[in-house]
Amino acid sequence: MEKLTKYLKPLMLVGFLLIAAGCSDSEETGNSSDGEENTTEQENEGENGTEAEGKTEENVRTVLEHVFTGPNESHEELFSDDFETKAEKITEYNKENFEPYMSENFFDSFINTNGALIFLQSAHPDYIMEVDEINLGEDEGDYSFIVTVAYTNTESDETETMDVEGHIQTNEDGMLTSINYKNAEDLRSAMG
Repeated sequence: MEKLTKYLKPLMLVGFLLIAAGCSDSEETGNSSDGEENTTEQENEGENGTEAEGKTEENVRTVLEHVFTGPNESHEELFSDDFETKAEKITEYNKENFEPYMSENFFDSFINTNGALIFLQSAHPDYIMEVDEINLGEDEGDYSFIVTVAYTNTESDETETMDVEGHIQTNEDGMLTSINYKNAEDLRSAMG
């Protein structure tokens, strides 16, 4: 027991000194030696948080723009009768217009459920959709949206508008993880 106490006391003293030195150093890092205040970790997180929120909102807007815009000349190959060309162009279109803005799991799900083309297919060939306005409401990384979509009849050139409402969830990286529409069927029916 004496041997244990003989070695334990110095170790405890060294441990206590290390803890005390570490605590005193962390208190002193708020100011630099020339009197200028250093940027704190919280300030950096706040700036990064604002940047991340801006990136997230930009991702949400970009995806909604892609979903509700078209079909136009650049989309024609997506509706080709040649299966190989169509499959290749759809894959290319999805990777370019949706993959950079979505989590990997959601991208796969979105593509497998035809989320990228569902409105374009409803519009083709009789209508062309265009986004008039996107209104977003944000709550802790989740976004409610109202997209005002103008859809023009290609034969009569008559344009009507409809609001599509929904909810988008995002992750901490600003990538979309889900999209839920409240009244999407109304737009599809109007163009059908």
